Amino acid sequence: MDPASHFQPSYAVSRERFLAGAHALAARHDVTIDSRAIDPKGPTGETLALDFAIFGARRPAHALVLSSGTHGVEGYVGSAIQQHVLAEVLPRLALGPDTAVILQHANNPYGFAWGRRVNESNVDFNRNFLDAFDASLCDPDYERLHDALNPRDLDPAAEAARWAQVDAFVAEHGQRRYQQVAMGGQYRYPQGVQYGGARQEQGTRHLLALVREHLANARTVLWLDFHTGLGAFGDCELVTGAMPDSDCYRFSVDVWPGWIKSATSGESVSTPLNGLLDRGVEPVLPAGCRFAFGFPEYGTYEPMRMIRAIRADNWLHAHGDPSDATGRAIRDEILEVFRPASEDWRRRVVGTGARLVGQALARLPGATPGPAGDRT
Repeated sequence: MDPASHFQPSYAVSRERFLAGAHALAARHDVTIDSRAIDPKGPTGETLALDFAIFGARRPAHALVLSSGTHGVEGYVGSAIQQHVLAEVLPRLALGPDTAVILQHANNPYGFAWGRRVNESNVDFNRNFLDAFDASLCDPDYERLHDALNPRDLDPAAEAARWAQVDAFVAEHGQRRYQQVAMGGQYRYPQGVQYGGARQEQGTRHLLALVREHLANARTVLWLDFHTGLGAFGDCELVTGAMPDSDCYRFSVDVWPGWIKSATSGESVSTPLNGLLDRGVEPVLPAGCRFAFGFPEYGTYEPMRMIRAIRADNWLHAHGDPSDATGRAIRDEILEVFRPASEDWRRRVVGTGARLVGQALARLPGATPGPAGDRT
């Protein structure tokens, strides 16, 4: 099967095929599906939900979790890799009585359905995993660049002045510092880019509840959460929020040798970020659970193009009209930046994802390759 064929045209189609593929595996594995809907609806009135599909043990001691759509529009890649696992991995995988593979479809279903990175509250889901929220948490340089990052209009003269301010900042402090300021996560401006929220969002609470319930007996959890945007076109880096001296980092390196880079320590293409999913999940796992986590980050275009697309999308939904020509162009651009149309790019990222999944399964207790067919 051509790996590019695993990409689906929309959230609605992706979810339909995900659920159908999960049910079809009932002859091979015990299948449990726990779907948690959020309040908003999709573009055609469809239900939006976090779908937690468990293959194998209902409450496993050992689990591999593959999640998608944390950054909404980036969900096409994670969904494609999940389709690969449904079609080509799980039919041939034997799982022990206390082992499971868990596919979490669309952590941020609103963003996936509506073509945005953020959720229904303009919150970056991957900045929302905090226990306490502090509205003063905002980089001082974000404050200084606020109007340039969050324009009220697209007037050409005003935009030229704003980008001149950004260019001056980059010339003085470097592009990586600008990336940190623009993308790190702020908690002061609800309509601003990279808003992390004032409380845990509904989807965040759903995901943590799913972890608490279904991984209550876990002794080993390996987790991949798929992302796009940073890095060279088609390249993959496995990013973690864990510090290099932590047990999570060391175990992650053991599971995926040569891949792991810490955003927190500055060794990654990602700069340090607030409120990350992995930092939020780890404390709710059982005491003593061995936890390995990576965000596979697939490169698309250069960072400034990505930040421009996020900025334009934020302007559009705060001040513009998504249905007019400008709105359509902005929506097309954010889709291309985070889900390139290139078939070669799609084949490459699914291939890399398959390798990362294979490495994880090789380290998952109770998971062994088996012949295709009914459960053994």
